Amino acid sequence: MLSHTQLSSAMQRAITLAQRGPSDDINPQVGCVIIDATGSIVSEGYHAGVGSVHAEVAALRNLDPQLNPVSLTAVITLEPCNHTGTTPPCVEALHTAGIGTIVYGQPDIGKRSSGGASELFARGHRIIGGVESEATAHLMRDWHQRTEQSRGRVIAKWAQSLDGRLAATDGSSQWITGARARRHVHLQRALADIVVTTTATVSADDPALTARDEHQNLLVAAQDQPLPVIFGTNAVADDAAIHQHPALALHGLDRAPQFSGEDLASQLAALSELAGESPRVLLEAGPRFTTAVLSQHLADELLIYTAPLLLGGPHLAVGELGIETLTEAHKLTFSSIHQLEADTVSTLRKDH
Repeated sequence: MLSHTQLSSAMQRAITLAQRGPSDDINPQVGCVIIDATGSIVSEGYHAGVGSVHAEVAALRNLDPQLNPVSLTAVITLEPCNHTGTTPPCVEALHTAGIGTIVYGQPDIGKRSSGGASELFARGHRIIGGVESEATAHLMRDWHQRTEQSRGRVIAKWAQSLDGRLAATDGSSQWITGARARRHVHLQRALADIVVTTTATVSADDPALTARDEHQNLLVAAQDQPLPVIFGTNAVADDAAIHQHPALALHGLDRAPQFSGEDLASQLAALSELAGESPRVLLEAGPRFTTAVLSQHLADELLIYTAPLLLGGPHLAVGELGIETLTEAHKLTFSSIHQLEADTVSTLRKDH
């Protein structure tokens, strides 16, 4: 398995390649390198501007056909696109080529083009996102500003049964979804700048909130791990696992920051002071906190993992939102739906 250092080095090369593309194009600057099992570059490419092939396709065209694609890793500054524009989707190109592992820096936030990583993950490719997250975010910043897009968003995530329950009547919930869905959660953590939980969740589960692989090793290097933040007024034990998170030291902290949660809107906005402008915030908390966020319309996106189970009982994923009639319903748009073995993962965006 390639080391974090090898992946970071390859991503830095991909960033350099991306900068060869036009800086004022309608499309973003994107670079791609393909490396073998030793970390050596075997092919590379970049996007030369609108109408030209995307970086992934350029790199694939330069690849030696004698190489075993399953053993290769494509390292890309931006998540592979999942739609047909002026060129076909890069998801199809990478899948058809049989590249075993896909590594990328920034998620694609486009309404039509996003979801490529989940599509490749669902098709059996190994996926790692969030590598060199700060550097790739900087690469994309001007393009996001020109296109009036923001990478910053609050993402509410939960796992549920078909009937919207988080647990059985006796409170048992491990595990509602299968192993593949749980691995997908760790990919989402790696893409986040901040992962938020609550004092109640820390007390009940003592989560580490690191992004880990199937062997429980860090999925991405410490500098690319999300910063953990706690909401709630209860005290958190000094020996809680969350205080051992590797991202804390890199932010000059010796324990996870904690907010009261008494003014959610302003405190969620204040997270930018911890992780820079427009942070990507993943919420991993219980139904009370999630419901509070939803009721105040503070979530930009929902990430819902659904297992083919019927549980019934009191443990609803979402509680009372203050909605009295259908016309007051929160309106959302499906961005993507993918099947992960028996489960599904749905991404929904706020319908503006």
